[in-house]
Amino acid sequence: MREWKTFAEMQAYLSIRGYSIVASRSFERLEKMMPGLVAEMRKDIREKPYRRELIAMKRNLSYNGGDRQLFSYFHEDHDELIEKLKVMENYGALVDIKFNNVYRYKMTEDFVEYLQLPR
Repeated sequence: MREWKTFAEMQAYLSIRGYSIVASRSFERLEKMMPGLVAEMRKDIREKPYRRELIAMKRNLSYNGGDRQLFSYFHEDHDELIEKLKVMENYGALVDIKFNNVYRYKMTEDFVEYLQLPR
């Protein structure tokens, strides 16, 4: 009970000064839920370490992202791809930047750093 009270007081103290404490979710747990997708993202980010945006689409379609370089993930390769991406968004790994009915996301820097950790 004392620990809880101390934490609450510290949280209030930081809040008054413009800071906040955010409980984060584990990207390791996310990887256990969808190992194939995270492994593909890890491979992609290692090959293109400065790329952040991705789209989800069917393999037989094409997407003109203009001069933007995007990772592409295909429904045929990952069951329930959109649902998995939404879970990743809930975990703070992705940010939804949907444009013109195209499922488009940006990887967060925390997630990119996780993907770049040695395995």
